[in-house]
Amino acid sequence: METIRIDDHEQQIAKLCHALGHPLRVGIVKYIAGHPGCICNDIVLRTDRAQSTISEHLRVLINAGLIECQHDGQASAYYIHSEALQVLSRGLEAIRAQQASPKSPNEQSKHHFK
Repeated sequence: METIRIDDHEQQIAKLCHALGHPLRVGIVKYIAGHPGCICNDIVLRTDRAQSTISEHLRVLINAGLIECQHDGQASAYYIHSEALQVLSRGLEAIRAQQASPKSPNEQSKHHFK
């Protein structure tokens, strides 16, 4: 029987996936990717969420390493941490590459995402 071993790479991928486990955080990452250097208020104005809620989501994304914050006086500018996205992308690609073929056509249709 094959043993599943969890190394630092799997831990890092899990941390990144966990940070993206809320749809608003996915949206925030997409927004920051398209608007590097944006501030919290830029994001607040584009959502129906309170500033404190957005700040908490930003904190989760920063702690996971997905985004970086640069302080400029009283404002904080947010940027994508490209290396983290590369780690996540490579990790998910490795999972996809190891995917075994479904045993039957019925199994494949049960797990189809739209």
